Amino acid sequence: MSGQKAFQFLDKKDLECAICLERFTEPKTLECLHSFCFHCLKSLIKTSGKIKCPKCCTQYDDISQQDLNNFTINEMLSDQVKKVEKIESGKPAECSSCDNQPEYYCHECQIYQCGQCIQQHKIISLLKDHSLYTLDKNNLPNKCKIHGACMLEFFCKTCSKSGCKKCEHVLRCYQNSHNVIPFKTAVDEFNQNATKVKKCAEEIKEKLKGTRDTITRERSDMEAELKLCRKAIESQEKSIIKKVQEKTRALITDLEKIYKENMEVVDERVKRMDSKLMKVNEMSPLINTMMNKPEERETLRSHEANVNAVKDDVLEPNFDESIFKRIVTPNFTPSKNLDNMINLEGIGKIGECLYEVAGGDRRITVTKGQLFEVKVSSAEGSKTSLLAATLIDIDKSGEESATEVKHLGSGVYKITGRCPKEGDWTMKITARGKPVKGSPVNIKVNAQLVHTIDKKQLKVLNKEKKVKDVLLDKDGCILISSCSQDLLRFNTAYSFVGRVSVNHRVNVAFMHQMADGHIVHSDTYGKTVVMCDAKLKKIHTFGKGLFKNPCAMTVNKETRTMYVADSENHCVFKFNVDNGKLLGEIGTYGSEGQMNRPYSVALTKEGNVIVADCGNDRIQMFDANDKFMRILVDSGKEDGHVVRPHYVAIDSEENILVSSIHKLQLFDKNGVFIKRIDDGGLDNPLGFAIISNQPRRVAVANWGTNNVKIYNY
Repeated sequence: MSGQKAFQFLDKKDLECAICLERFTEPKTLECLHSFCFHCLKSLIKTSGKIKCPKCCTQYDDISQQDLNNFTINEMLSDQVKKVEKIESGKPAECSSCDNQPEYYCHECQIYQCGQCIQQHKIISLLKDHSLYTLDKNNLPNKCKIHGACMLEFFCKTCSKSGCKKCEHVLRCYQNSHNVIPFKTAVDEFNQNATKVKKCAEEIKEKLKGTRDTITRERSDMEAELKLCRKAIESQEKSIIKKVQEKTRALITDLEKIYKENMEVVDERVKRMDSKLMKVNEMSPLINTMMNKPEERETLRSHEANVNAVKDDVLEPNFDESIFKRIVTPNFTPSKNLDNMINLEGIGKIGECLYEVAGGDRRITVTKGQLFEVKVSSAEGSKTSLLAATLIDIDKSGEESATEVKHLGSGVYKITGRCPKEGDWTMKITARGKPVKGSPVNIKVNAQLVHTIDKKQLKVLNKEKKVKDVLLDKDGCILISSCSQDLLRFNTAYSFVGRVSVNHRVNVAFMHQMADGHIVHSDTYGKTVVMCDAKLKKIHTFGKGLFKNPCAMTVNKETRTMYVADSENHCVFKFNVDNGKLLGEIGTYGSEGQMNRPYSVALTKEGNVIVADCGNDRIQMFDANDKFMRILVDSGKEDGHVVRPHYVAIDSEENILVSSIHKLQLFDKNGVFIKRIDDGGLDNPLGFAIISNQPRRVAVANWGTNNVKIYNY
C-alpha cells in the first residue's frame, strides 16, 4: 500500500504520543513496538529512572539516557506527521468547488473539498480510487449559530460575543465603541491563553507526579531499610548468642580438664593410702598373736621396724600438705565487662544516617546560571535519601533557587542547582531538618563578562582586518587571528604581549591547537590548511587545489584524522594529519542530512562529528562512519535555536558551545539548551576558545564590533 493510500485509513490518534497527547516530535520506538516522543521518554527516565510503556505496561529497567539517545527516530511516523501538518496548515477556509467548509483533501488532485462535493468526486470513475485524507474538523472556522452557513468573523471583547456580518449585535457593538476584533484573532488569543493554562496544568501535574513518585520511592526505600535493620539486629542477636555459647562450651571444657587432671592425682593418692593401710592391717593380727610371748622379741622388732617405716611417712608434719598440694579447686568468676557493655550499649544502636558534604565542595565558585553539583556522603551507606537542600541569595533579597537531590549509590548523593544572580549564595543542606556536616556550602557567583579586549588594544591590526578566531596556545596565552599574516598575543591578564608573524605568505583565519604542540590553521590566501610548529614555522600543507574556502578544523588525536569544514564546497574534508592524505568527505550540498556553507566542526568523545551548518541554520551530528545521525540544534531566532552558526566546540564536560548571529549559547551533549553565555553585546561572533575549565571561561572573536570578549560560563 502506498504512503498516500494509507492516509485513507489514518486515525488522528495514530499520530499522537500517548504520554503528552500531542502529535509526535522525534518519535522513537520501544521494543514493544509502541512509539513516543523523544522528550517524553527522556522525562520518564528523569522522573522515575526507568521507562514503563503507557500502552502495554512493558517495563524497561535497563534503558539509560545514553541508550535512549542511540534509538533510531521512527522516520515513517515523522514523515506522516509532516505530511499531515502540511495538509492541515495549507487548508483554505472554503471548499475548492463551493463555499462550504472543506472536510477532505485529495492527494492526487491536491484539492480540498466539502462533504457534498466529495460525493461527486467519488462518482467519477477516474477519480473514485483517489486517496482522501479526512481533515481535522476541530480546526475549521466556526459557523454562526444564528445565520447558519455564515462564518463567524467578529468577536466583541467587551460583550464576549461572536458574530457574522449579518449579526445586528455586532453593529451595535461598533456603534457603542466596543472592543471588536476579528474572530480569528480572538480564537488565536484564546488558544494561546488556553495553551498556556494547559501547559501550566501539565507542568503542575508533572511536578506533583514527580514529587509523589519521589515520596513513594522514599517510603519504599525506608521500608527496605527497616527490613535490613531488623535483619541486622536479629543477626547481631544470633551472633552474640553463638559467641556466648562458644565461650560457655570453652569454659566447661576447661573445667572438665581441671577435674580430669585432679582426679588422676586423687586416684594415685588413694591407691597409695590403700597400700599403706593394707600393710598396717596385716601387722595388727600378727602382733596380737605374739602377745605374752617374750621369746618373739626378734619378730616383734621386725614388725616394729615396718610400723615405724609407715609411721615416718604418715605421721610426719607435711604428710597432709604433700597429699593435697597438687589438687586444684576450680572457681568461676563472671565477666563484669559483659554486664557493663550490655547495660550501656546493648547489642547495637538505632540512629539516623550521618551525612557529610565533600571537603572540596564546601566552597564553590561558579558563573551566573551555571549548573553545579555538591557531593554528600552517608557514613552508613543508606540508600534512603533524607536530604533537602536550599539555595539562598544572602547578598540581596534572600531569594531561593531550586535544587535536586539524586542518589549515586554506595551512600553518595549529588545535589545540583543554579544561581540566577551574581553575588554570594549559600546552600543549606539538612537531613530530617537537621544541618549536615559541612553545611552551609558557600557559593561565589561571578558575572558572565570578565573582560573585553577592545579596538584600542587591537590597534596593531590592519585597519581593514577584523578579528576572526581565538586560540589558547601551549603557554596559556591567547592568540588572535584576523585573516592576515600576523597574530596578536595576549597573556592571562589579557594584556598585549606582542605580535607574532607567520614566516610564510598566508592569511590566517581559523586555528586549532594540537596535542603535540603543533598548530593547524586555514589560509584564505592560498586556500589551504597549514600545519606549523609551536613557533608558527610551516611544516606542510593540506588540500592544495581542493579547498574553495577552508574554515575551522579539528583533529582526532586517537585516529590522527583532521576534519576541515569547507563552506564553498559544502562539505567537511578528512585528512590523515601525519601524511596529508585525503581520507574522504562528509556531506554534499543540500538540506536533508546535507550541508550548506559549513563553517566549523567538532568531535565528541565517541568520535561523532558535529558540524556548524551555517547555510541551513542548524547544528547537525554525524557518526564516526560519516553517517548522518540527527539535528542537534535547529533553526530559529529564539534562545535554544540558531541563525547562521559559525563556530562549534565541546568543553571538558561534553557541553556544546555554539556561536551564531548576536549570541553564544551552551547546550548539553544531546543538544538540549542550557543557557546563553553572552551578555547581549555580541555582534556576529565567529571563532572562540575555551581558555579555562576552573572557572569555565571562553574567549570570543566578536567580528562585528572587532573586539574579543571573555566570558565565564
